[in-house]
Amino acid sequence: MSSIQAVCVGVITVDTIALVDRYPSEDERVIAHEIVRGGGGPAAVAAVALSRLGIKTAIIGTIGDDADGKEVLRIFEKEGVDTSGVSIGATPTAGSVIVSSLERSTRAINTRQPAIQAPANAAARELVSKAKWIHVDHVGINRLNELGISRGNGPLISFDAGYGVESFDPIVVDLFVPTDRQMALRYPGVDLAVALENDSLKAGNTVVATQGSAGSSGFSPETGLVTASGFKVDVKGTLGAGDVFHGALVAQIIHGYPLQESLRRANAVAALSCLGLDAQSRIPTTTELDAYLEAH
Repeated sequence: MSSIQAVCVGVITVDTIALVDRYPSEDERVIAHEIVRGGGGPAAVAAVALSRLGIKTAIIGTIGDDADGKEVLRIFEKEGVDTSGVSIGATPTAGSVIVSSLERSTRAINTRQPAIQAPANAAARELVSKAKWIHVDHVGINRLNELGISRGNGPLISFDAGYGVESFDPIVVDLFVPTDRQMALRYPGVDLAVALENDSLKAGNTVVATQGSAGSSGFSPETGLVTASGFKVDVKGTLGAGDVFHGALVAQIIHGYPLQESLRRANAVAALSCLGLDAQSRIPTTTELDAYLEAH
């Protein structure tokens, strides 16, 4: 437990994903090209990405006392992610059924009511007290006080700002990573580069915006503005690609890469994950990532 470098806190799910040519009409059956079942949730996917990229990682969150909960633990064990901080709650394990349409290049998502977060156990508190980084999603950000963590008091904090952060104050985290669309909501009519600089200088931290297939951009007081282009792959699915990017970015920073190179490498990891229909199966290892970058 003491060797853990990064702890991810937030949503853990089990997802079922079907790839179809088109969405079915009412009472119609369509044949799926592929149906897969795998782990999901922003924090959980980031944890798997971190682990595959050579970072000793733990996950804190809540699962149910059910078959899906047991599957979650099996997945994390296979990936080498420490689950001692996972709590068993009173509600079923969260999960989604997702239908991905080739015709529309869109997804239809049916989600089970999210698990009510059980109180953090003693192992969870010990994990975060000794980690170098804590990575939180939209659920995990609201558990920092419970875990006794604040910026400058414990590990560095990375925030996957994927939901409702128009008025979020980035001063509470060390690494703030919204999408370019979220930044546009925070700063209507303002150029992305200016918006990144504004948030970074006000908070004295690093702010990165994901830009889908276009890549990513970041700003820190030390580097100024840096950008990195995306990578083109034969996309099968984009589910969880942003979550993969978050985990990969923290991994590269821990490995000591400068911000721009960290962005480039995280872009590549996220792109390669899109070779799979689910969020986790095609996340590369560091060896696979290096081989890909050498070839491109």
